[in-house]
Amino acid sequence: MIFERLHRLQSQPDRVLMYPSHLDPEMDSIEGGLLRKMHAQYRVRLVPIDVQSRSSSDVTWAESYTKLLAFNQTQYARVLSLDSDGTILQAMDELFLLPPVPVAMPRAYWLGFDHRLLTSAVILIQPSESEFGSIWERIQVAGKSDYDMEILNDLYQDSAMVLPHRPYILLTGEFRSQTHANYLGAPHTRWDPDLVLSEAKFLHFSDWPPWRKTPRPVMNKEQPACHNDTTQTGMQDCRSRELWLGFYRDFAERRQVRSSIFVTGVSLPRWYLQCV
Repeated sequence: MIFERLHRLQSQPDRVLMYPSHLDPEMDSIEGGLLRKMHAQYRVRLVPIDVQSRSSSDVTWAESYTKLLAFNQTQYARVLSLDSDGTILQAMDELFLLPPVPVAMPRAYWLGFDHRLLTSAVILIQPSESEFGSIWERIQVAGKSDYDMEILNDLYQDSAMVLPHRPYILLTGEFRSQTHANYLGAPHTRWDPDLVLSEAKFLHFSDWPPWRKTPRPVMNKEQPACHNDTTQTGMQDCRSRELWLGFYRDFAERRQVRSSIFVTGVSLPRWYLQCV
């Protein structure tokens, strides 16, 4: 789905899919069919890799270390890594033209800024053997609650180039939030969900994985509330709810095949795009 969106947006970097080596593009299966489709329809280069996994306190993130293999892709000048539980809204090719820097990441704005935590959902990387060596050593001694984000913050919190979270990462949960000061950057800035969505380039699902069917009662309970529009019409403003529900409808409509395939994406001889 991410490759289809990049193709439709006419994003210039080539895409390379890093996929678990036990899968075979020629096999007669959903996974094999998807691999062949990505190669033939979305000009994706297929590269088998070994999934990196460690014993952890949360199995959800036990394989998250795999995305850090991007730091070892030294055949590329730049790597753009994106979490796969998201939707690309606009091309981000301009990130490849930033000044040289080992790593660039946005702040995890939803956690506040006191701790200056970086999010690993979007990472611009300048691969090198030395950087990957440091990361590999850190993986080997990772605690049971240390995942990719913790490792990257441990190594780069004080040295990374900070990408602006506006427009490079927007959480779906922002549309359910009662306050938006962290995202907007000021406590009294007016929340305009249409404007916020129009400027965003990467929408990250933070409420629950969009590929899992959520019971209607849960969806009704968790959906954003409507608010009285006190600044203009005085009527109920349900735009945040409508957009939020639309994110999940859009994902379901674009998802034509169900599979549990682990996906990673990569880019061209000079650029690299990864989706984990």
